[in-house]
Amino acid sequence: MSLFVKKLWSHARSAVTNVIDDINKFENVTGINNLLSFTMSIPDNLINHTTRTDLSVLNNNYTITAPTNQDINHTPTASEFLNAANTEYAITGTPDGMKPFLVNGKQLAIQDVASGMAAKVWVTSENQIVIAYQGTTGGDNLLLNPLMTVSQIASDVQVWNQSVSQGQKTALKFAQYAVHQAEAQGYTTNNIFVTGHSLGGIEASYVAQQTGLGGVAFESTGIPSSSTAHNGDNFVSIVTNGDPVGEYASDTAKGNAFVTSMTPGANNEFNHYGTVVTVGDSADSASMLNKISDWNKSSLKNVIDIASIIPDMVKYHLSGTQAADMNITLSPHSLTADMIVTQHGPVVSMGNDSISQLMTHALPVAKVG
Repeated sequence: MSLFVKKLWSHARSAVTNVIDDINKFENVTGINNLLSFTMSIPDNLINHTTRTDLSVLNNNYTITAPTNQDINHTPTASEFLNAANTEYAITGTPDGMKPFLVNGKQLAIQDVASGMAAKVWVTSENQIVIAYQGTTGGDNLLLNPLMTVSQIASDVQVWNQSVSQGQKTALKFAQYAVHQAEAQGYTTNNIFVTGHSLGGIEASYVAQQTGLGGVAFESTGIPSSSTAHNGDNFVSIVTNGDPVGEYASDTAKGNAFVTSMTPGANNEFNHYGTVVTVGDSADSASMLNKISDWNKSSLKNVIDIASIIPDMVKYHLSGTQAADMNITLSPHSLTADMIVTQHGPVVSMGNDSISQLMTHALPVAKVG
């Protein structure tokens, strides 16, 4: 591929990112997003007794005070984090051992159609808060709110283009509101955490990077480096070897043209946030990365490369695969997101691990930022 065509690919991807942002702004300025978000969230309100979506809560000036002297040996477990993240793919259900965090008698939740950001807030048996963000398609929730999927895919495109997506930005605003509500009920940020799978994990990573909240992301990509980033010493990114989404980062796909073809972040970094823990078989990672090692050889080859790794995403990306690799029982189940479960490599029992214990499984190359 000529230098001109490479630049054309890069500029086109950047232009698409800007167009998505402009559409998002238009939907908010005109009030279309308010109407759609309120209307499309009604089924969830009725089924799960969640708070009505009022996007004015995102226009807040709340600040989040980063945790101080936080005990990361006493956090929600990996099982609780994964089940909270996976519940975002189920139409209804409560993560095992948890209960909804209530505001005015209803579970605090949100669905922002324009950005594709959706989240629910939970309380663990140890009285700690978990904000769980939804991944692309919403799993079974696609039946209730198909419009979200369109915006979530748009956010995915922005992430692939190594920018901060519309979903990440609204996830941060919701976290500010959720933390404010939790603090009003006596919680401190030492006991407030974030999680999510796929796009939800990307949003959780960004929220943690910008606020210092602790948490665990499952199958998140990298995120752009930031001058306002915290150091990630209370956050874990769990990546399955061979997952094209989870390995789309400067640290896990170091030097691979598929990642380096864009110029990411303030310091040209697109790393996972926090400590990286890989699960599964490392041979699957080598195989997948080899398929895209010749990225930008030609435009046709780029299309072929993307097509070649789609089966890897099906095999390694879904939350059921992480559950199998980590010896975690998912509860509740999503009919769509959990229908394919493929365990690869050694099974390492991490379900009862705190954030601190999860970090002990990290490889020496794990990075923060």
